[in-house]
Amino acid sequence: MSKALILIVEDDPVQRKLLGESLEREGYEIVEAADGAEAMAVTRSRPVEVAVVDYKLGEDVGTQVIRDLLARDPLLTPIMVTAFGNIERAVEAVRAGAYDYIVKPIDLGKLVLVIERARERHKLKKEVSELRSDLEEKFRSKNVVIASSRMEAVGQMLARAAATDATVLVSGETGTGKDLAAKTIHYSSKRKAGPFLAVNLPSLPETLIESELFGAEKGAYTGANEKKIGKFEAAAGGTIFLDEIGDLPSHIQVKLLRFLQDKEFFRLGSSRPQRSDARIIAATNKDLDGLVKESLFRADLYYRLNVIRIEMPPLRERKEDIPPLVDLFIKRFARRESKAVAGISREAMSLLIAYPFPGNIRELENIVERAVVFLEGETIRAEDLPVFLKEQTEEAIDESLGLPEKVRRLEIREIRRALDQSGGVKSRAARALGLTERMLAYKMKTYGIRASGG
Repeated sequence: MSKALILIVEDDPVQRKLLGESLEREGYEIVEAADGAEAMAVTRSRPVEVAVVDYKLGEDVGTQVIRDLLARDPLLTPIMVTAFGNIERAVEAVRAGAYDYIVKPIDLGKLVLVIERARERHKLKKEVSELRSDLEEKFRSKNVVIASSRMEAVGQMLARAAATDATVLVSGETGTGKDLAAKTIHYSSKRKAGPFLAVNLPSLPETLIESELFGAEKGAYTGANEKKIGKFEAAAGGTIFLDEIGDLPSHIQVKLLRFLQDKEFFRLGSSRPQRSDARIIAATNKDLDGLVKESLFRADLYYRLNVIRIEMPPLRERKEDIPPLVDLFIKRFARRESKAVAGISREAMSLLIAYPFPGNIRELENIVERAVVFLEGETIRAEDLPVFLKEQTEEAIDESLGLPEKVRRLEIREIRRALDQSGGVKSRAARALGLTERMLAYKMKTYGIRASGG
């Protein structure tokens, strides 16, 4: 790591000069300040990484100087120097925001070691800050692709949801971008500095959902060798995204309802209530109204979740969004693959616009990603797209056909599409189609379909 700019805040000019010269011999660039005002002036004009601050600064107190420096630059890493090495002084320094403290007389070797560790921490804080800025930029509502009137209405709802702390229910088909909507709300809200934790409920075994969400005490169940912090506790100050809320077991629905009402929950194996101010955004591809009528989902929980309702429309109902989405995905994957991709041909774009996209945005993204990965030229052409897109146009199902012929054409189209998306791997294609591999092989033989998708 290259040497960096170190600020020494010391009111004794002799001590300040001696320490500065010692650190310069270690290869650091040094700037000096005699009090808090000078220290603030330095950090306004110079990119200071580490500040070595003396506890006694005339009328100033070092802990307050540290607080002021951090208020101006949260990435700066302070180190406190004190003549009193007691625990009270150490606690005071840490509470003020100091990374560490050094007791006088200063051991130069120890100070250099602490400075290097402080610089590592500064680097990590900077990387986290830049990552958070990237996330905020990526998920701000203005960056959601909005070309259609349907998505314009969604964009307005996202902005309204971001301005409140109300619970949000996002509904829509698989692949319509419900997770993107949740992240957009979080990173556009006042909670953006807090955590965003996503839980895909169907992916969790029913026996583990409660401990995953609410945590568990040591010994609460077999294998619980230590206390587990749940997602609701970890998401305090931020947002928890509950994906596919319609799959939540009924006994967990009761616990979630209590949290929504009182902001309280119990760790598994504990009778002591815990509190968290985590905001809930839930998503579903199911008809919750229907589940409520069938008594498969609690009505009172549904009403608590359904404060702000955002419906993500399927891609087939907002064709105007396909060209800007394609452009977005081309740029993303071209950058990742280090390729110069000029764009997409008119014929290729027409094929994409004509396709109904049962997999919605996720399917479109996969198609564009594959085209960019295997692209040899500079423009994506029709022949660079999956063959089923062209067949969709050439073999549109005529309503005048009989039911057996309609079924035959539909099966051929869907099998080819699944094989193409799975790269010809029949086991994956069979899972996507909801068939056994043996049944898929039988249908492929019947229809004369090769594993390549041709």
